[in-house]
Amino acid sequence: MVRIRSLSLAALVCLSVPAAANESLVKPAPTPMPTAGPTVSAAEAFCGDPSGSAEDLINRYSTKAGLKEVYKSDQYVAYSDDEKNSTVMYTFTAKGNPAFPAAVCRKPIHKGDNLVITMSIVCDGEAEACNKLRNDFNVMTAKMQAEVDQKIKSHN
Repeated sequence: MVRIRSLSLAALVCLSVPAAANESLVKPAPTPMPTAGPTVSAAEAFCGDPSGSAEDLINRYSTKAGLKEVYKSDQYVAYSDDEKNSTVMYTFTAKGNPAFPAAVCRKPIHKGDNLVITMSIVCDGEAEACNKLRNDFNVMTAKMQAEVDQKIKSHN
C-alpha cells in the first residue's frame, strides 16, 4: 500500500485550468456513503498490525522491543526479530532517501503448503520516489520468494 500526499502534475494542471465558457463540464456521479466503518483488514494493513503514517511506523518499530537493527546505510535502516530466521523484516528509508519517509514490512506467511512473502509499504515521500521504492522492493521480494520456493523444492 502506498499513500501519496502530493498530487500528480497532470492533476494539478487539471485543477488549475478553468473550463472555457463554451465547454460542458461532466460531473462525476456522487460517491455512495460507506455502509459500514473500517474493516479489520483495513485497520491491519501493515503486516497484520494497524497502519499509520510512515513516520508513525518508523517511530513504532524502530523502538519496538524484540526487534534488532540488522542493516543500516545512508538510504535504509532495517529491523528484524531474528537475524538468521526472521519472521518479519521492517525497512525504513533514511532522511537521505528521496522516498523519505517510507516504511516497508516483509513477512513470510504460510498459505497451504506454500510459504509466501507478503509486503506492505507506506510511503509519504514524493510520488515518483515512492513509485521507485515500491518497484525496487517488489523486485527484491520477488527474488526472495524465488529463493524460498527453490529451498522448499530442494527439500522435497
